[in-house]
Amino acid sequence: MNCLTQRQLIAYMEDRLSPVTKRNVESHLDHCTHCQYQLEQWIDALHQTEETMWEDSLSANMDQKIIQMLSPHPVRVLNPATPSHQPPAWKQRSITIMKRMTLAAAILTVVVSGGMLVSPTFASYVNAAFSNSPIGKADPVAPVSDSFLQKLADKGIAQAAKNGFAQSVEVSVTDQGLTFAVHEVVADPLRISIAASLKVKNGKALDSFMSEMVSRSIREPLITIKDKQGNVLAPSKEKNTQYPNKPWDVSMNVEHGVMTLDRELRSYFDDVSKVPDELIVEFNIKQLDDIKGNWKLSVPVDMKKAKAAMKTHEINKAYTTPQGLKLNVKQITFAPSGVEMIIDRTLAANEKNAYSYELVDEKGTVVAAWDSTSVIREASKRSNEISDVKWDHTQSTESGARDFHYFYPIDESQSLTFKLGSVYTEESAKLNAKLDANRLEKKEVITAEDQGDQFTFKKYQKDPNAVVDFEGYDGHHHVNDDGTTTKLEGYDLSFEATLSPDTAAMGPYQYWTITDETGKKYENVDYLIDKTEYENDRAIFGGTIFLENLTTLPKQLIITSEKRMVEHKNVEWEVPIYAGK
Repeated sequence: MNCLTQRQLIAYMEDRLSPVTKRNVESHLDHCTHCQYQLEQWIDALHQTEETMWEDSLSANMDQKIIQMLSPHPVRVLNPATPSHQPPAWKQRSITIMKRMTLAAAILTVVVSGGMLVSPTFASYVNAAFSNSPIGKADPVAPVSDSFLQKLADKGIAQAAKNGFAQSVEVSVTDQGLTFAVHEVVADPLRISIAASLKVKNGKALDSFMSEMVSRSIREPLITIKDKQGNVLAPSKEKNTQYPNKPWDVSMNVEHGVMTLDRELRSYFDDVSKVPDELIVEFNIKQLDDIKGNWKLSVPVDMKKAKAAMKTHEINKAYTTPQGLKLNVKQITFAPSGVEMIIDRTLAANEKNAYSYELVDEKGTVVAAWDSTSVIREASKRSNEISDVKWDHTQSTESGARDFHYFYPIDESQSLTFKLGSVYTEESAKLNAKLDANRLEKKEVITAEDQGDQFTFKKYQKDPNAVVDFEGYDGHHHVNDDGTTTKLEGYDLSFEATLSPDTAAMGPYQYWTITDETGKKYENVDYLIDKTEYENDRAIFGGTIFLENLTTLPKQLIITSEKRMVEHKNVEWEVPIYAGK
């Protein structure tokens, strides 16, 4: 690179450069005596200014005001990693002067305020600066002046960007006339969001490759996450998978010509305190649509500020519901982009169960709510939930299961109370619907009932006005790898289920067994649901049952179920979980 400008030297000294640019500047300084001399001259000038600034005493409480205004400590090198060798003279002096710049900023504040500096409290701050011991806050990251993610991302990422957690990256690679660029990153130990673009020579943004890139990520590692040492990280449950980083969510904003790439980070670490201070997201793209090339770049991600801003509060409040479900509300974590709740659940052997709850602030306002993912959307009690933190929300434990729930940021100044809502348990059922073949062929409606749940079955009739997925559709098809389709032979039934008010709004067909009058069991069954409603506390399901390879009807089709999910509403248990600030 050419010799450094004064602006670049000042930006380097004030630690306002990206990690990549900073490394480039330092590499240049290692070999350029002219720039080393310019840097030394600038350091000398600051050193002479600093020596004239110590005199009298602070006005009342001024020391506390100054410390609150400053970060601990503003320049990242105040707490550098222990070097393996002595740095060159220019670098050693720059580290020293950057420490002094922290004090110079404080002294300028004092001068403007009309006082001078002899304060035990401020002396502790100064001592911490020179002993490389920060006072527990995060180093500041320069705010992004025009944040893409603040405009385009979900409200959790957008709020984190607004609060100064967006990192400007601006790295790019060009091949075959196409430039792939990463502009910005927001990351905390819960998740990561990246703003990127793909442009042709005239600067026009492209999005055609996006879906193709995502589908190929299953077969090849287009995006990998590494630690600073270059070790590829993988989610804890995917340690042995070939491509650990495939579940990135990609969306395109055509107006801005920018795409966002998102994925959760929480599944990588069983303890959020183990998240490294630095991550590297590496792109290795070999083909965009039909264009082959090499678009490879690395994106540095500084996690220190987000880690320092994250707060975890232990709760450990346990309760056993009247239904025998044991819950332990373990902890709550506030991160820049969202909130994580961890709840342990003790399961009975071979039994399904679930629950819903609310988080209520001191004013009685519900700020977040969770409900079982099996409950249909129309009946779900979920609110303020981050739905796109896509990983296994439940992990097995020795005594049962551990549940992870995610919400958009919640005001930490308010106290929070956990209120249990419904408990869902697996109960016995006695559904026995006998469908006579002759009646089905006559298009009669056959009804059945069990414990208030009502079911109807009839032969399926194709709606001639229905929108279909395949041209010339006349039945069920299997989509082949090459995009062609193969028609499947079988038999279709229409059904509708109206569940009783105490039956959970979860698909009852998950428990169904289909046999004929001889006891033969039909295994290849697909349920295609086209209707889910919730009216007067009753869930309504509708759709078709497709029995593959059934070309001739037996005398009877028999649908039975021995289990169903029951909702126990308004289970009364609440407990304070967070005292606020």
